[in-house]
Amino acid sequence: MTDNNNTETILIIDDTPSITQFIQALLEDRGFKAIVAESGQQGLILANENRPDLILLDIMMPEIDGYVICGQLKADSKTK
Repeated sequence: MTDNNNTETILIIDDTPSITQFIQALLEDRGFKAIVAESGQQGLILANENRPDLILLDIMMPEIDGYVICGQLKADSKTK
């Protein structure tokens, strides 16, 4: 772990576990709080519950793609 005292929360929304695990480990190693959502719907819920500072969002996902999720996040006053 580095000496960064970051407390920023980063939400990772991606349906590929190997990618989310890699990014989560990388961010946590640098002192960030990383939260993972494995689907767009779960990502919307976690965004509302955690109010992350940054969202890393996959565009190509089943059920709800990243563009739709982004639009829903921007339309909600809590997450825009």
